[in-house]
Amino acid sequence: MKNIRHYFEKAKRQGFAIGAFNAANLEVVKAIVGAAEKLRSPVIIESSSGQTEYADEDNLFDFVQNAREETGLPIFLNLDHAHDLKLIKKAVKAGYDLIHFDGSKLLFRENMRRAKKVVSYVRKKRKGILVEAEIDYITGSSAPHLTKSIKAVQRQGNYTNPERARQFVKLTGVDTLAVFVGNVHGVYDAPPMLDFDRLNELSKLPCFLSLHGGSGIAAPTIKKTIETGRVVKINVNTELRMAYRKALEKQLKTSDEVAIYKLMPPVISAVQKVVEKKIRIFGSKGKV
Repeated sequence: MKNIRHYFEKAKRQGFAIGAFNAANLEVVKAIVGAAEKLRSPVIIESSSGQTEYADEDNLFDFVQNAREETGLPIFLNLDHAHDLKLIKKAVKAGYDLIHFDGSKLLFRENMRRAKKVVSYVRKKRKGILVEAEIDYITGSSAPHLTKSIKAVQRQGNYTNPERARQFVKLTGVDTLAVFVGNVHGVYDAPPMLDFDRLNELSKLPCFLSLHGGSGIAAPTIKKTIETGRVVKINVNTELRMAYRKALEKQLKTSDEVAIYKLMPPVISAVQKVVEKKIRIFGSKGKV
């Protein structure tokens, strides 16, 4: 299997993005893998710090490795929004393909210092791992806030400054930058409008670009984001959680079944449909 850098370069060259879908249990992993297999798409399965603590990094790696062996597909594993170097070291040891160090709440110079340290550590430990960083805090949270103003949430953060980003990438050596151009975590009262002029400037950086908050962004905006910013990775979490919860609640209301393995197939199917929809929007169908 070719490494994640190969697929990011292919995505940038051919104008598509690879979906990074959060998972912390077997059911969601099965849904993501099922969608990737059906549509012959590369995918990234990722776990936040909390998800990694819940499921364990070695267990998550085993899930992904088993899926790779069974399907022969390029399925990668990412540590999402990690703040702690100890957890990063555990993920590297476990076999993760990507590491996202999130120092966005730190002062710029301290964020830069720690990001450089993470890059140095990862490079020494294993060839081929990509390091993502974040310099401007991406606002919102990975939950539905359907009555909360999207504009108010966007105003809580500072949009990524291209010049500052260029300095950060040059001095740290990170492979990927998570940009904030109006994209937010979660789903709100309306889809966010993005700053495409800013994104166009950021696309000139000597690194890959990652877009977080893929759940709440309208399909035409996503497609323009890929076209304008050459974004190669788009994160999706909230919509998966919403589909999971809705399907599970329906199962519990309509069935007296107590065997989890009998309750879960409709839940897996509901999450898989969301992943399939995103893969089609991102343009990664058939890109294996």
